[in-house]
Amino acid sequence: VGAFFLFFSPFPVAGSQVLLDREGATHVFDGIGAISGGGATSRLLLEYPEPQRSEILDFLFLPEFGASLHILKVEIGGDSQSTDGVESSHMHSEDDMDFTRGYEWWLMKEAKKRNPNIKLYGLPWAFPGWVTNNISWPYVFPEKLANYTVNWIQGAKDVHGLDMDYLGIWNERECDPTYVKILRKTLDKRGFENVLIVANDGDGTVCYDMAKDEELFDAVKRVGLHYPPDDVDWSPCTDLGTPVWSSEESSSFDDINGAGCWIRVINAHYVNHNATSSIMWNLVGSYMHGTSWYASSMMTAVEPWSGHYEVAPVVWATAHLTQFAQPGWVYLKTGTGSGQFEKGGYFVSLWDPETGNFTFTGAKIDEDHARCTRPDLPVKPWGQDIVPIQSEEITFELAENMGNLPIHLAVFRSSLDPFAEEPAMFERKRDIILSNTRKFTLSIGLGEIVTVSTVRKASKGIHPNPPASSPQFPLDFLSDFEGLALGQEGLRFTDQIGVFEIQEENSLHNISFSRSKNHVNHVMRQMVPQSPVIWDGGDVRGPVSLIGMFEWQDINITARFKLPMSINKDGSSNDSATRAVKNAACLGVRIDQMWTQGIVFCYAEDGQWALAQGGPWQTDGSFHPESVYTTGYGPAVGSESWFNLSLSVSVDDAATATLNGEPIVSDFKTNSKGFGFAGVGCNGWFALEFDDIMITPADRRQWKSEFMPQTCRVAAKGGDKVDVGKCSRNGSPSEGLSWELLSSFQLRHVSSGLCAQAVEAKDQSMIELQKCASAGDAELRLQQFWNDYTNIRNMLLPLTLGTNKEASDLQLAALSDHSVVLALDTADDIAWSTWGYFPNTMQLRNKYPWENSLASGSDDSMCLRACT
Repeated sequence: VGAFFLFFSPFPVAGSQVLLDREGATHVFDGIGAISGGGATSRLLLEYPEPQRSEILDFLFLPEFGASLHILKVEIGGDSQSTDGVESSHMHSEDDMDFTRGYEWWLMKEAKKRNPNIKLYGLPWAFPGWVTNNISWPYVFPEKLANYTVNWIQGAKDVHGLDMDYLGIWNERECDPTYVKILRKTLDKRGFENVLIVANDGDGTVCYDMAKDEELFDAVKRVGLHYPPDDVDWSPCTDLGTPVWSSEESSSFDDINGAGCWIRVINAHYVNHNATSSIMWNLVGSYMHGTSWYASSMMTAVEPWSGHYEVAPVVWATAHLTQFAQPGWVYLKTGTGSGQFEKGGYFVSLWDPETGNFTFTGAKIDEDHARCTRPDLPVKPWGQDIVPIQSEEITFELAENMGNLPIHLAVFRSSLDPFAEEPAMFERKRDIILSNTRKFTLSIGLGEIVTVSTVRKASKGIHPNPPASSPQFPLDFLSDFEGLALGQEGLRFTDQIGVFEIQEENSLHNISFSRSKNHVNHVMRQMVPQSPVIWDGGDVRGPVSLIGMFEWQDINITARFKLPMSINKDGSSNDSATRAVKNAACLGVRIDQMWTQGIVFCYAEDGQWALAQGGPWQTDGSFHPESVYTTGYGPAVGSESWFNLSLSVSVDDAATATLNGEPIVSDFKTNSKGFGFAGVGCNGWFALEFDDIMITPADRRQWKSEFMPQTCRVAAKGGDKVDVGKCSRNGSPSEGLSWELLSSFQLRHVSSGLCAQAVEAKDQSMIELQKCASAGDAELRLQQFWNDYTNIRNMLLPLTLGTNKEASDLQLAALSDHSVVLALDTADDIAWSTWGYFPNTMQLRNKYPWENSLASGSDDSMCLRACT
């Protein structure tokens, strides 16, 4: 690497004078981190093949390589839905304890293997039901809850050799002061005095309690805020003198917009409020599209069958801080090393009291590419004016206390250019050597992140390119669960309500929720014995575990199942014996995340069966009467014996279900045009076992003839009109329907490389394909469709002509004749004007997930189309 004295970028404007002076610096940097959990966000990573799995972990944790994180925050599993799935508790019941369940132990050990100094932080989102007598309030018995939580800390140390550094209370829920104080005493009593409590991992209401309760103040060592806006008053927390963190942040899609959001909030939170740590949700997007907040992560890894993963720009935005400063360094004060540039944008500087090293990181992210999904851009930073972001030339001066000359500085730069196919990220520029002066100048352009540091070991790590993406879930799928580790979820399955663990088959008459050692056959068993303390309130139906693709429609799923006894060995009855609907095993096709929709077939112990829309209620095991397609009775199946169940839904939306190969429902027309995952489940909290699960196309010949990749009869070209057509089925790619949502907010048709463009910026203007415009092109204003770049992958949202700064009232709309135009959202002739993006097929659809009534059915999903 060469050396030079001045570094310039194009068209600088004379601007800021920045003095770096460590005098009065007191705020200790606690580090930058990311979250695995909240929930099940790292689920598929465990199943990745080598070497790709290790490569992903390197990019996240290895010092001087990638994100090089300082903090790993993980969910303490609580047996309940916590965003993208359920993470298993270490204690399903009071007499059960197992510290091998789940994957957070494995992940923490892998992080420590790469960086022994990484800090570990545990936080519950939910709790097993036995800790309380109120599923909405875990604090009824605070001593019991404290011991349950500290058992997890103890298991981390005793079983896995992991020393936890931080412990939270209850994610984004009320923080009970009595419990916090008891938790502190319990930690101390059991030898964990060094574990620091973070509270309240939410809105900061704990600060008011800390101000008036000295014991609580002493117990809480870090205040953790979630998504704190910079345009509100943080003083109730910051005035306490306890370090304040943004302990959950970002939740934004991992393109350059997400990277711009992330670096902006890290710097702004310190400059405006002296926050000493920011932690991203989430670490790695290893969860299925169709669950919540897809790819709102530092990296994306959703294809364990192919090994494909993506190193997102967020990794390199993070590296601008994490590779140059470590926990224990000290922030330079706002005004003498940290602050806001004269021409907009935030910068921070940190200094190491031990070595004298220092680092400066500044970022200029314009309004259109600095927005986080939550919170929104501040209207006015607290106590400051909004400064429009412009490129500028910065003059730096180093105070005498920053070190003796000569000073050798490394320079790293990233450009979050939305129009670049491959943005320049974390590039090392020629070093700056200060020999005879303590001043230097450099330019920071719009969209740039620049780091200048005396630390010169940073690097942009490289691994071989990962395998090509293959987003279609491979069929046929069969799993007998043999060879899988006990305590883990079934291969490719993700629990959404309840916990389905790999266990040894249990043939005892008195079913226990702990492991049986009587058989070696591996099964997938539902392990949660009662309603947990829920986090989000969405898990009102029976336990369910999902598999596959959100776009699936015409699927056949078969499984063996075994129900537990209704009468226990001691003569007492279990839950099923007293319910109107007995214990039932269920299969689902076209189901959504919480199986509120989809086609579900359940078969109960006494032979009662139902074909219904959505899953059964967990309270009594029944279905809502208006959701039942058809019901009846077949042979009783009893318990402790294996039976074969199947459900198939065909291209004409007809459902067929069998028991032991005998038809129970034959070719029943459901009137549904839906799509969704396959799944297995049950109608209550009991130890149902599944084995030998197989998933295939419902009609193999039709699948091959109609659902394979579809090409256009005539290639798309400039001037072609954009319209809508039926979406392809079952996740199959279609050339005419595949679009990229670019970071510039343009819609690019994949096969032609052309962009959707309005003919004019007015109501009822048609949309056509044209060459994609670049920055400064007059046509760009007709090609940019502003959207929530994160949530459009998770729900239906408008695409509005313009940008965040200059959005119009015109939205991309489909008319009843399938044409696509710009329209006001009040227009009478609009068929729809909201869209959802499906990344597996790269389709913009009009349904997410879908809507259906038993009486009228639903319409086919329609997609934005460029050619036929």
